[in-house]
Formats: sequence, structure tokens, C-alpha cells
Amino acid sequence: MKVPSVLSLVLILCHLSAQLCDAGEVDVLREFLKSRRAKTRVINRGLEPAEKQRSVSKFIVPQVGSKEDDKISALPGQPSEINFDQYSGYVTVDANAGRALFYYLAESSNDATTKPLVLWLNGGPGCSSFGNGGMVELGPFRVNKDGKTLWRNPFTWNNVANVLFLESPAGVGFSYSNTSSDYTTGDEKTRQDSFTFLVNWMERFPEYKHRDFYVVGESYAGHYVPQLAQLILSHKKTKPNLVINLQGIATGNALLDDEAMTSGSYDFYWTHALISDEVHQGIVLNCNFSAEASTSVACDEYTSEADSCQANIYDYNTYSQLCNSSAYTSLPIDGFDPCTPDYVDNYLNTAEVQKALNVRDIPHSWESCSGYIHGFWQDSPDTVLPIFQELMQSGIRVWIYSGDVDHILAVTTSRYAIDKIKTPIKTPWYPWFFQGEVGGYAVEYQNLTFVTVRGAGHFVPSYQPGRALTMFSSFINGTLPPGEVDVLREFLKARRAKARIINLGLEPAEKQRSASKFIVPQVGSKENDKISALPGQPSGVNFAQYSGYVTVDANAGRALFYYLAESSNDPPTKPLVLWLNGGPGCSSFGNGGMVELGPFRVNKDGKTLSRNPFAWNNVANVLFLESPAGVGFSYSNTSSDYHTGDEKTRQDSFTFLVNWMERFPEYKHRDFYIAGESYAGHYVPQLAQLILSHKKTEPNLVINLQGIATGNALLDDETMNSGSYDFYWTHALISDEVHQGIVSNCNFSAEASTSEACDEYTSEADSCQANIYDYNTYSQLCNSSAYFSHPIDGFDPCSADYVFNYLNTAEIQKALNVRDVPHSWESCRYYIGAFWQDSPNTVLPIVQELMQSGIRVWIYSGDIDHILPVTTSRYAIDKIKTPIKTPWYPWFFQGEVGGYAVEYQNLTFATIKFHVGVLDLDVALYSEKPTVITESSSDEEKSYYNRLGLMFMQMNIVGNIKTTLFKTESAKEPLKLVKESSQIADKSLAGTLMGTLTTMKFDGSCTMHKHVIEMINIARLKSLGMKVEHNFLVQFIINSLLFEYGPF
Repeated sequence: MKVPSVLSLVLILCHLSAQLCDAGEVDVLREFLKSRRAKTRVINRGLEPAEKQRSVSKFIVPQVGSKEDDKISALPGQPSEINFDQYSGYVTVDANAGRALFYYLAESSNDATTKPLVLWLNGGPGCSSFGNGGMVELGPFRVNKDGKTLWRNPFTWNNVANVLFLESPAGVGFSYSNTSSDYTTGDEKTRQDSFTFLVNWMERFPEYKHRDFYVVGESYAGHYVPQLAQLILSHKKTKPNLVINLQGIATGNALLDDEAMTSGSYDFYWTHALISDEVHQGIVLNCNFSAEASTSVACDEYTSEADSCQANIYDYNTYSQLCNSSAYTSLPIDGFDPCTPDYVDNYLNTAEVQKALNVRDIPHSWESCSGYIHGFWQDSPDTVLPIFQELMQSGIRVWIYSGDVDHILAVTTSRYAIDKIKTPIKTPWYPWFFQGEVGGYAVEYQNLTFVTVRGAGHFVPSYQPGRALTMFSSFINGTLPPGEVDVLREFLKARRAKARIINLGLEPAEKQRSASKFIVPQVGSKENDKISALPGQPSGVNFAQYSGYVTVDANAGRALFYYLAESSNDPPTKPLVLWLNGGPGCSSFGNGGMVELGPFRVNKDGKTLSRNPFAWNNVANVLFLESPAGVGFSYSNTSSDYHTGDEKTRQDSFTFLVNWMERFPEYKHRDFYIAGESYAGHYVPQLAQLILSHKKTEPNLVINLQGIATGNALLDDETMNSGSYDFYWTHALISDEVHQGIVSNCNFSAEASTSEACDEYTSEADSCQANIYDYNTYSQLCNSSAYFSHPIDGFDPCSADYVFNYLNTAEIQKALNVRDVPHSWESCRYYIGAFWQDSPNTVLPIVQELMQSGIRVWIYSGDIDHILPVTTSRYAIDKIKTPIKTPWYPWFFQGEVGGYAVEYQNLTFATIKFHVGVLDLDVALYSEKPTVITESSSDEEKSYYNRLGLMFMQMNIVGNIKTTLFKTESAKEPLKLVKESSQIADKSLAGTLMGTLTTMKFDGSCTMHKHVIEMINIARLKSLGMKVEHNFLVQFIINSLLFEYGPF
């Protein structure tokens, strides 16, 4: 098996429609940073502290325009009942050159005369503060999809301040010069022009003279903001009555220091499972990113490999969709539409809009970013940290903030830059809150405050507008972001503290009695268990479903509940997959079946169901088992059975399977797989070990085990602990000091005992995780006041509540053949976990045993799971010490990076980008797509069906096609073959595609995947007219290659 999770067969046609959103700002900053890393541009490395300037009065420039002329009566398409004044126009900064800067002012909607003035600057260099900052991020309006109308931003920063957006330098946005040489500019001219702008603008708006004033910006404005502040304070020394009353600065996800930027970026990639251990280690050993050092060939190779692995990831949010990719649907990630820059471009280039904004007849159209400006940038120091240190001593407020999922200037770049300042801590790292959820983290240093915003990308106010406004309000009010405390998770906490007495050793499966001895008298039959229809299920259901009980101990009256969803596509030929949820004590049917991978989801009414188009029963027969007794609808008539553990659970599960297959004999000897998540990281390998133990003495055992897969699983206590705290630190959820305290004082090995110092540091770290959803670091909480109509990732965080209501309805339980059990259905039965008896500290020896058995072994991790993070899986695999066969590489889903994979000897590890352990988030994104495909279906429906198919499609391929890949010097010839196949008949095209794939050099590198993607994209374009069975043939060919060589 080569693909994990719900995206698996989707991997097959993953590459077929890669599209990028508006790339203007992305390209500008990416290329600018790339040139800085490579040190290929000649730029002035030093910006001297502001020299003594001429008198401020000398900066006054003759102007054309007035406040009255600049007032906007209304913007085209703006909503009604606007309760604030807005102005826009030009301020000339050099009359001789004809250089003028464009501004937009949104006065506060709440008592504007008492509110401070805030200057907002975007970076680039060369990017528009009005179009990006004003219309995409923190301004009062957002542009609708039609590119003609506006909607009100409820979290606009002009709720609490008067916000002034400046297009700087000349050539950016609507700013211009009549002298072409002005477009060759740099840091120094930009700050001089910005200062000139402010002095002259305040003559036009004298009410803002001496008003509290702040400068805020993001990205490359990490240069603009402190440099401008330094210049203002320099003038303030010689003119104490300067009209610009600077009180503070704040920079967000900012370029502050090249060395910190570069090392912080690659460490972010590694700690977020975006590059391999080997590439990261190569960078650490071979690269010196300090300004004085020169690059090396080895460093260039490793950084190039790391950079290539970031292709098709949105630079400004690691976990966002791309605009207009086929993965983009009607539910944008975080409620933010990734195509918003396109709508802004259309709006601002409309003549009517430009007239309302008082735009002059400038020599260029409005652009989000000017590639020309950044391409000829002159002076740019390697670091602005000395200026920050100067400002910190000046008495003004200095804040640095970072969205913690920004990809291009990651949170680690800010943390590393602050580390270089070496200023003492006043208020230690703590979680701050927004509407009952963790909004991020804050630490107050001497004269400096650092704040993270949880779940925010580069454009913090775009991705987390409520949290951003809370942070900004704290900044201008001179207070730290609000904090509070909450309770923690008990089961894993108990394991970490070693406060529970549990059997630390589970022996390898002993010789068992014959499987026939496990046969238990049953009450029930296949016919009685068949479900005619579930109440509220949608029409058109094309698969059989069964549910009922299998007795595993007649004397104790112990019976386990199951639900079977047979495949909707030729079930007799499909494998059987057993799904197990963890806990311990959590329901596989209610959680796995109704929230994650089953055929239905429960609607908000708690009474009706919707079809899950990515249900795993599209490609397999899926069996959900409620285990052990006491979980879900499973029960026992002997109360002591609820004091259970790992060993009884695997014995009962084995007994269940043997007896269930007597009821469903058609599944005897059928290919069989076990998959599960979380604490099922114990259940799955333990059950597999027991099955193989019986297989040794009974070769004809009816259970034909072919493979296992565990997701975000508890595999090893030591790596669970160290991996969790490392994840918290690398994702900016705990402070450097707390993490260092854990590293220095904690030994999480099974043999070690805890220390008081370790307990103190881990308790501090744990307290910082309060009010974060355990199963997704960046998700909302159900029913928090932060929860709106656009749930994160399209997954409704209240789904578990809907399932609870549905499964506790008498009509539903009757349809499910539920017996009169002594308890209601619950998602998790907490007393099961509280009285858990035996639980080894590690199951890695069992995993290693299974790896030698010949079955497929997969470990997969959603990379933002909070309770069992991806690092816990990586660290566990490191302890196995198995050699690598196929190095780490990105795999793709619909043109975007779906995650990363690495094939070891007898083990495959895969990550799923922006996925979590318990929740299958992608499913909801396509909830309105069709699921029943026939020969008469439309091309769109057939294309959609080709994207379906999940984890076990790979397992179902028996390897009838034994493909050998012959190495060639490059991908040019295979690409040429596919390009020349445009006139070939359908079947020939399929054959050509197969032949092309079999001659493709496949070396496992990230760069190579780009060639594969290009090739398949071409083939896809040529195959649009194929009949559906030929599409399936192409799919089968690709799948066979995946089976042998891993996802592309």
C-alpha cells in the first residue's frame, strides 16, 4: 500500500489540474527573498542610522488637492449605512520629479476624533498597501466575487483607529512619478518619501497633528516600518514639537534579518513535515546563512531540494487552498476566499471606481505588486535588528507579531530574529484568548512584545480577522493580549506523569487454541442484520449496509456492535477493511463511520443524513467495530468487563472476526486490512500480530490479512511526549524557555522517573494548550463565539453533536438493530479509559515484527493534529531505524501538495497536509458532488469520479501488472511521446500513457515530481474525450505504478 487517508486514490489524478491564484505578490516576495538567499543581487548592505536632516519645514512641498476634494462620497458598490468618513488622493513628495504618493484614509466608525492614527504599509517590495492591506486584509471593505460590489468587514481595524493606507514607493499601486528613474528605488528613498508624505498630509489633515500615531506593516515592511520610525524619532530630537507624535510600531510576519529568515524558513519546513530529515540535516551541516558567509555547492543543493518540495503550496498560508485549483470549492479555508486578490484587481481597474477614488491619469494600471519595482531595488540591509534595538530604547511601543502558518516568512523567522536581540523576559510566554479559544501566544520582553496569531498566514487579518483585531486593539491600548486558563486532557497526561499503574509489557501473541475454538453461539443472522434504510438517509443509495451484534463471550453476555458498509462499486471484488477508533473507549461507528470515512454524515438537524462522496466504501467494504465492550453500542452483562485493556480488546476483536465471518462467509479468505487512528495505534498492530500468530499454525485461517495502517497513532510513549512538546515549540505554542526547560530536565523513556522541574515545565507547556481543539491545532471549537458560517476546512466542528443526537434517537437505534443496552450511545466512554488495565509503553517491537511478516505496514499523520502530532510519528519511526528505499517527496492532490511520503524498508510513512488524526476534513469540501457514476454521466461527473477512491485502492491492486521502470537520462523523451499522442485513438492513448510512465526516470526527488505532474497534465488534456472505461484503464495503470513505487 502506498497512500494514506482519505486522499489516497485521489493521489492518482492528484496532479491533473494545478492552477495558481493571483501570483503577483507571491512572485514578488518569493523572488526577492530567493535572490537575497542566493546573494546574487548587488544591494547596499548597510543603511546608516538616520543622519541629521534639514528642518521639517523644508519637507513641505507645493500640493495640488485638498481634504474637501479628497473626500469620497461613496465607493461604487459599497453597502449602505456606512458610518465613517473616507478619503483618498495624492500627496506630492517631489514637485520637480512629479512624484506623488496615493493614500486612502478610513476614519474610525467609533468616535474618530478620539482615536489614534495608524499608518499601514505593505511590503513586497513593490506591493500595494491599499489594494492588499486595505481591500484584502484590515480595511473596512472586501470585494465580492463579481469584482463590482463590496461587503463590510466586521473586523476592520477602523473599528478602533483611524487607518491610513499609503502606496509607497512611487510606482506602487496608484502612486506614480513623471520621472522614470524614480522607479529604480530602495529602502532609503522609500523612508524619505514616506516621511515627506506624512508632513504634507498632516497639513491637509491638521486635526491629526500631535494625535497618537502608530506605524504598522507586514512582510518587507519589516524594513519600512522601523526605518521610518527611526527617521521620525531623529527629527523629534531636533524638533520636540514635531507634528508626528509617534507612539509605537508593529511588524507582522516581517523580514527583519536575512540569517534568521533563511534558517527559520528551513527549520519551519522541517518541523512542519514539509522536507525530509535528510535534507534538513544537510542544510544544518552545510549552510551558513550569516551575512559574512558565502554559499557552498552542497548548501545550494540541499536548499534547492527543500525549496522544490514547497511547489504548489500557497506561499502565504501553508495549509490554504490555491485560488482556482480544482481543490478549491465553495467553502474557502478559514472563510477567506483565496481568489480575493483577483476580485480586487478587477474592482480597482474599473474606471468608475478610480474616479470615485480620485485616481489620476497614471501611466500604468493598478497592480497588486510591481515586479519592476522589486526587480531594480537598490539598497536593502541584511538586518534591521540594530534599528529595532534603537527603537526599543527610545520609549515607544515595539511589537512583532506572526501568523503561525505563514509559509514565506514563517513564525520561526520572527522568533530567531528576536533571539538575536537578546533582551530579558518580563512576562513569560502564555496563551491569549479570543472568544473562548486560544487566539495565539504572547511573550513580553524588556521593551519588546512578541505575539503569535494561531491559524493565521502571512496576511494575518485576512485569515484570522477576529484574532487580528483583538491583537491590534491590545497593541494600541498598550496592554498584552487577554489570557485565561482551562483544564487538560487526562489519559495522555496520566501516561506522561506515569501516575497510573498500567502493565508496561504486552508479550508477543502466545500460541492460541485453534481458531475454531473461538466460535461462540450467536443470536442473529446476516438477513436480520441487513438495514433496509437508515432514517433520513438520502435517496439513490447503491450499496448494502448491515449492523448488529456478535457475541464474544456467551457466559459473560459480552457482545460487540458492528456496522458494515459494502462497497458501492462491485463489492464482491473489493477487499474488506476493518476500521478501529481509539480513545481508549471511543466509538468506531459514531466517530469513524459517521464523522470521518463512512458513507453518510449527519446534518445539523440531527435527524437526516447527507452522502459522503469520499467514503472509503467507494473502493472497499468497510467494517466498523465498536470495541471493547462498553464502547458505543457494544455491551456486557458483566460489569467487571468494563475494566479492560489492550489484551482483552485484541482477543475480543479476534473472536469477533472469526464469528462475524461465519455470518458473512463470502468474506472468508477475502483480502483483509486493518486501519485505525489514535489509540488504535495499539489495537491495530496487536490484532494483526494475533492474526498472524494463528496463521502460522492454521495456514488456511479465514482471515486473510494483507496489511495495516495507523493514523496519528499512539505508538510509543517516549516519542509521544518528546514529539508533542517539540511540536508545540516548533509551532509557536510554547516559549523557548519552557521548551528548553523540558529538553534539559525531562527524560521521557520508560525507565526514567519524572522530576519536579520536568513536571513544572510540562505543566506550563500543557496549560498553554487550553482552549485549543485537541484534534486540530488551527480549528475552531464547536459553539464558541468564534464559530461562524464558514467552518474551517469545510468541516463542521459541531458534527459530533449532530451524531450524538442522531444515534440516541429510538427510530435510528431500531433501524440499526441496537439492543436494549444499559447505556446511551456516547462518542467516547470515559470510564473505559479511566480503568484501562494493560497498555505497553511502546508497540514498536510489534510494528517491527509485522514489517518482517510480509504484510503492508503504513503509518500516516495529519500534520496539524494537536494531541498526537506528526512529530510523534516521525520520532517513533526514527526509533525503528529501518533504511530508506524511496526518499521523502511531495505527493499531490488536484494540483496541490497533498502531503509528503517516504518509503522505508517494509514500512511507508505519509503525511497529509492540513489534516488531523480524528477528522477527515477534505470530505466536506465536495459534499455537493455526485457519487453515482454511469456511462451516461457527464464529463464533469466522470472527472469527479476519477478523483475519488481512497486509502485502500492501492491495497486492492494485486500486482497483475508488474511494471519495470527503465531509467533514462531525463524526462524529455517521455514528455515528447505524450505530447505526440494527441491524434492517437483512445486505447492507444492509454497504452502510450502506460509506456511513457514505464520509461520515466523516477528517482524519488521533489524536482522529478514536477516532470511527472507535467506529463500527466498533458495526458489528462488528451484524454478528456475518452470513454469512462478507458479513463479507468489509465487510472489503473497509474495506480499500479503507485502500488510499486509510491505516490508521485
